[in-house]
Amino acid sequence: MALTLASNNFEVNIHPVALFNIVHAYERRSEKFDTILGTLLGTRTADSIEVVDSFVVPHSTHNDALYNVDYASTMANFYRKVNSTQTTVGWYSTGSDMISGANLIHEFYTHETRNPVYILVDTSLKNDSSFQIKAYMGATFGVKDKDKLKSHGIIFTPIPVRIVAYDEEKAAIDLFQAGKFSKDFQVKPPSELDQVQTALDKLLLMLNYLTSYIDEIIEGKKPSDPKIGRMLMNLINTVPRVDAKDLENMINTSMNDLLMIQYLSQAVKAQLVLNEKLTST
Repeated sequence: MALTLASNNFEVNIHPVALFNIVHAYERRSEKFDTILGTLLGTRTADSIEVVDSFVVPHSTHNDALYNVDYASTMANFYRKVNSTQTTVGWYSTGSDMISGANLIHEFYTHETRNPVYILVDTSLKNDSSFQIKAYMGATFGVKDKDKLKSHGIIFTPIPVRIVAYDEEKAAIDLFQAGKFSKDFQVKPPSELDQVQTALDKLLLMLNYLTSYIDEIIEGKKPSDPKIGRMLMNLINTVPRVDAKDLENMINTSMNDLLMIQYLSQAVKAQLVLNEKLTST
C-alpha cells in the first residue's frame, strides 16, 4: 500500500475577511442545517497558501453531504473575472468535526486546484469558548499496480494554520474591538487627526519602553541580548538622516495639508446640507 503525504513545512495563512464571510454565512444559515460548506479563494506559493476570501456553496445533508459542484465552479469563475490573482485554493466546513462525505468534496477540489486545503472552522464556540480553526491536506492512499497508484481514498493530514492580516484589516479589527467597550456596541471611525494622535501616542509609548530597557542594560540590571541589539541597529540604520529643522518643517507641512483637507471636507459637507435644505423647502 502506498501513501502520499503533504510536506511538513507547508502552512496556511487565513485573513479575517475570509473568516468573517464564513461566520456571517453560518449565522444566516437555514435552521435545518447544522453546518455550511464553501470555497476558499486566495494565492499559493511553494510552501504556503494565503486564504483571502471565501463564499458559500449550497448543499443538502442526508446521509452524506450533496455538494452543488456546478454552483462552486460558476462562482469561482465569477470571482476570477473580478480578481484574476485570486484562485480556488480549497474548501471549508463549519463544526467541531469533519463532515460526512468530506473525501468526496475534497476529490472535487483536486480537479479545481493543485493540493487543495481543507479548513475546519468551529463556529459553535463549545471547545473552551474559543474560535478553533484547523487545516488539513488530503493524502491519497491505495495499492500500487505496475508502478501506478490506484487511489482508494483520502487521508486528511493536519497542517499549521495561522490568522494574518493586512494593515487595513488590522485597522478595521481594532475598530470592531472598540465596540466591546461601548454600551450600545456602536463605534464611529476616528477622524484623521485622531488617527495621527493615536499613532503618535503608540510611538511615544514604545520609545519610552525602549529607552527604559536600554537604560537598565547599561546600568547592569538586565543582561544584554545580541539579537535585540542587532535588530535595534538595523532599525536605526533604516531611519533617514534628516536635520531636525528640516524634519520639523516636513511634519508641519504635512499637518497643514491634513488640516486643509479636513477644513475643505467640512465646508463641502456643510454646503451639501445647506443645498439640501434649500431644495427641500
